[in-house]
Amino acid sequence: MQKTIVSALAILASISAASAADLPSKAAPAAPSLPMMASESSYYAGVNLGGNVDSARVYSGGAVAGWNVLPFLAVEGDYDLSRPDAKVGTQYNYQNTVSVNVLPKVVVPGTPISVYGIGGIGYRWNSVSTVTNIAVFDVGVGAKYALTSAFDLDLRYRRIDALDSKNRTSTSAEDRVTAGVNYKF
Repeated sequence: MQKTIVSALAILASISAASAADLPSKAAPAAPSLPMMASESSYYAGVNLGGNVDSARVYSGGAVAGWNVLPFLAVEGDYDLSRPDAKVGTQYNYQNTVSVNVLPKVVVPGTPISVYGIGGIGYRWNSVSTVTNIAVFDVGVGAKYALTSAFDLDLRYRRIDALDSKNRTSTSAEDRVTAGVNYKF
C-alpha cells in the first residue's frame, strides 16, 4: 500500500511540475531598446567631394576623422579645400578650412540610416595673402547609410561663416554640400 501511495504522489508531482512550465513567467519584461542609439565602432575616417551652393568656390573636397564618444554623439575634425571657379590674377585662391564639430545623431529604426546635426568652430585661410584669415563656425545636417559594418556613405550640408560679425560679409558665407565615404575602425 505504501508503494502505491508513494507512486501516486510521484506521478502527481511530475504532472504538477509539467503543468507549471506552461504558466506565464512572472519575470519583468525586457527593457525596450533605444532606437536613437547607434551601434557604431569608436573611430572613423573618411574623404568627401562636393561643392558650394551659390558661390564662386564651386569645387570642394576634404577629409574627416571622428570619434563616437557616446552611441548618440560624435566629435569630428575635418579639413576642406575649396577651389574657386575663376582665377585671382594668374592663380586660384584656394580656401582651406579646418574645424572641430559635434554631431548628435539618431538611427532611423529598422534601417541602416542615421541622421545627425553638425555644429562647430574652425579656422579658414586662403592661398592668396590679400584675403584675411578668419575664425569660422559651421552648422548643418547630414545622413549616413551603412553599406557594411566597416563603410558608410555620408551626405551632408554645412553652412560655414565668419565667427566674428565684423568679418561677415555677403561673400564670407558658404553653403557646402558634400558626399563621402567613411571607414569605421
